Amino acid sequence: MVARHVQLPAALLALAAAGLSALCAPRASAGGVTTTPETARGEHIARLVCSACHVVAVDQEYPPILKQQPPSFADIAKRPGITAAYLERFITTTHWDVDKLPMSMPNPQLTREETQAVAHYILSLRNR
Repeated sequence: MVARHVQLPAALLALAAAGLSALCAPRASAGGVTTTPETARGEHIARLVCSACHVVAVDQEYPPILKQQPPSFADIAKRPGITAAYLERFITTTHWDVDKLPMSMPNPQLTREETQAVAHYILSLRNR
């Protein structure tokens, strides 16, 4: 059996390259603020994982379930001295202890990359 090489039309290759560059390029969010793929990924993760307790976006689908809500991501972003390193450390080390009141944040069990993306998303809210 002889292997045949299939050549893709140049137009199809150009379309694939354009699609890939669009995924990597900064883009405007619904609020008109330019976001990077990492920031968009952080927003997606926050909407899935963090929105049960926090207001992560003004247009999130469901409100937080806690009666006494923790600060919104926008409020956290506006605090003086907040950095990506601080947020990453907080997300990975501040965990809920069932014997301790008031309750602290539960462990979201995010990967390092997911934690970094969420931190970048929170910081992006300073500009909105």
